Amino acid sequence: MAIETRTPLWALRTLSRGIRLLGTEKGARAGSMLGDVLRLALRSKAILARENLKLAYPEASERWIREVERGMFHHLGRTGVEFLQFPDRGEDWFRQHVSVSGLDRAMGALALGRGAFVLSAHYGNWEVTFKRLSYDFPKRVYALIRRIKDPNVDLFIKNYREVYTGATCVLQDNAGSQLVRILRKNGIIITVLDQNADRKEGAFVPFFGRLAATYSSTARLALRMGVPVIPIFGHRTTATDHVVNILEPIMPDDSFQGDNSAALLEEAVESLTRRFSLTMEQAIREHPEQWIWLHNRWKTRPPEEQGCDR
Repeated sequence: MAIETRTPLWALRTLSRGIRLLGTEKGARAGSMLGDVLRLALRSKAILARENLKLAYPEASERWIREVERGMFHHLGRTGVEFLQFPDRGEDWFRQHVSVSGLDRAMGALALGRGAFVLSAHYGNWEVTFKRLSYDFPKRVYALIRRIKDPNVDLFIKNYREVYTGATCVLQDNAGSQLVRILRKNGIIITVLDQNADRKEGAFVPFFGRLAATYSSTARLALRMGVPVIPIFGHRTTATDHVVNILEPIMPDDSFQGDNSAALLEEAVESLTRRFSLTMEQAIREHPEQWIWLHNRWKTRPPEEQGCDR
């Protein structure tokens, strides 16, 4: 059954034009105000964010939980505004306002000639992070994406990304063969693994002290093809400035490129996915207000918890 479109494309384009007229400084203030509006309008999401924070930080005070939740909405508002202002920001702006550390690590991984996965999360302004890196990466960047429920919003964001962020979007649905072709050409694939997966799509690995269904296809393909996985996380430092940290690449076990026991492969996939999850968690803990706590990350539960999906 077709999904009902709720947001007219003209409204999205009008919003984009209006946001662009604000400029950087006014846009940052407007983003924070937008966050306050969203916090009130999306009450159920605000409640879910607080519940998730309490699960992740059981020793935290109610005051701290509320501060992080409020900061998260401010951050999301700013992130949306920044994304819509991309057409007016060139390479000079990104180099001035977004610093990068560890670029040599990424270059070393790409020098292997196997392509690379970039492991990231919906943390900091992920769109700014990869727009900035597009000026330094020597290869075309591909972003592995999932459909947004509203098809007009999905189309608008996909087109915006491809025109203004320097990344080609690859829909996750049945993308396996396309990803293999990209990697064989030493391409770079961005994958964010901090969203809830179905039982059939992921492995249950710890995330903030609780098992979370985490997409395992990245680990599986990395093991099969011996592809390095480069953790990259950016975070906001001021209303307009960001820092991007490129961490040491994670090198999968090369022994799984040939024929191997299915059981051993699954064990390796789970172990590597667990490592990915821990890497994301460590980054998010540095600036928890810059992660999307309103996402139902722990929705899918392990089989032994049947009936506990929320």
